[in-house]
Amino acid sequence: MRSLLEAGLEEVVQSNAPLVVLPRFNGVYLTDCTRLVWGATGVKLAVRLELQRGQLQASLGELLEHNQRVAVVQRALPAGALHLGDLGFFKLSQFREWTAAGVFWLTRYKVGTRLYTPDGQVLDLPTLLDSDQPLTLPVRLGSANAAFNALLVAAPLPSEALLKRQARLHEQARLDQRPLSQRQAGLAHWTLYLTNVPDLSFEQAHTLARMRWQIELLFKLWKSHGHVLRSRSANPIRQQCEGYAKLLGLLVAHWTLLVSGWPQDRLGALDALRLLRLHLPPLLHALTYPSAFDDFFYFLMLDLRFAPRRSTRRRSPFAYQFWYAFDDPIP
Repeated sequence: MRSLLEAGLEEVVQSNAPLVVLPRFNGVYLTDCTRLVWGATGVKLAVRLELQRGQLQASLGELLEHNQRVAVVQRALPAGALHLGDLGFFKLSQFREWTAAGVFWLTRYKVGTRLYTPDGQVLDLPTLLDSDQPLTLPVRLGSANAAFNALLVAAPLPSEALLKRQARLHEQARLDQRPLSQRQAGLAHWTLYLTNVPDLSFEQAHTLARMRWQIELLFKLWKSHGHVLRSRSANPIRQQCEGYAKLLGLLVAHWTLLVSGWPQDRLGALDALRLLRLHLPPLLHALTYPSAFDDFFYFLMLDLRFAPRRSTRRRSPFAYQFWYAFDDPIP
């Protein structure tokens, strides 16, 4: 069953719908890992999700494998693409390679990373952030022989958000059984991003960074609604086989929605999956009689096209509302 799933993960299916999400980039790629554990056994699932076309790339690895060693991370990105990842994928040599290849990237600043001015002088970050105004500053990263240009984008954190971040940092330090460093505590007052996207405001950088949450929602969809970790069996091997089968089913469902014209910007993944479930009897019929596939895809396409659109909110806008306004001029 694992071999069958891995064969499915090698397939690449994407939508041919017109680009509506950040068309300035040649693909918006989110990379992250999640743990799938059944009893005493489990795997690490690494996923790269492309938001514009819905393309999924994934691989299975060992639970203790480092995030930067998973197979998905090693796959090349096209020039003009944008990559978003958390600090588990922070690697200066990778950022340097992407910059040389014309690939854009954005990441949170990792405490302890040395920053230099364009002429090679060391930047003192605490002194640099001694203000209450957003900051955009060209910097250089890496050692002298392998340095490359980037952009530091920063803004002070509101007081309410600061209290939540400080509580989270202290709790993480307690769990790690280590004291919270003064440098980390001092930088907690700011939201810091590093990127090679030119002419980027803090609001735009923050919008891009928030997009990474979409892959967390994908994992939640698979685990909470796809039930990949649930089984009525007490046998760990059977649990694992069922988990692989459910993952393969979710992968096929994702492909089916993409080729049926799923408007991802207008219809959420959970609503689309619920709509697809209504078409399972015709799909099962088509698997026995392939000539019925035309009718299956036609009626699914109609239901997706005329499904109710996502709502909009003014006070607390949804993520996709920020995506639409990404290139709007700042008032």
